[in-house]
Amino acid sequence: MPTPRISRLTGDPSILQALLVFLRFTSPRLLVLFTALALGIRVALGGFTPWDLLLVGGMLLTQPFFEWAMHVFVLHFKPRKVGPWTVDLHAARMHRIHHREPWRLDWVFIPLRTGARALAIMTALWYLALPTVELFATAMAWTFVSALAYEWIHYLTHTNFRPRTAFFRERWRLHRLHHFKNERHWLGVTSHLGDRVLGTYPDPNRVESSPTCRSLGVDAG
Repeated sequence: MPTPRISRLTGDPSILQALLVFLRFTSPRLLVLFTALALGIRVALGGFTPWDLLLVGGMLLTQPFFEWAMHVFVLHFKPRKVGPWTVDLHAARMHRIHHREPWRLDWVFIPLRTGARALAIMTALWYLALPTVELFATAMAWTFVSALAYEWIHYLTHTNFRPRTAFFRERWRLHRLHHFKNERHWLGVTSHLGDRVLGTYPDPNRVESSPTCRSLGVDAG
């Protein structure tokens, strides 16, 4: 495991202090840079149409379900034997470390290998699916905006920053329930629409505490 430059954001940090620590890490810095570049390219291309709004709206609507599916099928993937080999996803291994040490900020962010692979897949999919360069640029820009929002909200839920808005208090509360109450529920980060629709948004008072919140059912070995 790498030695973290800063393992926790302590005290009662302001939003500025939280932001300055956020920007010490590689993934957030890259996302800020790529988001700015992607938005700049989209603005420079011009040619905005109602289709851009529809595309962004569709991405906003599907984002909660994408987060849910990634969490269930990728991040919580358990090692499996396939003949003489053991299949274990890199993203899942990193996520298990994150669950074991939820206050270690260096394990909060999207692993660079995972991010690079996801970006390659998303780029190819948008390029093949969209009919114009302008719409492709819109999709890429919003992809980076969404990823940056995910990183920021997820990061804040793992710090001592105190929620000041109802929007963030809800995400803060539910993500901590996911980590410390039951890892099979409250799988969203930026939104819990996916949880509500797909049945993983129960009343916390009716959910038993899970003994595998920290291990995700996989030995550290």
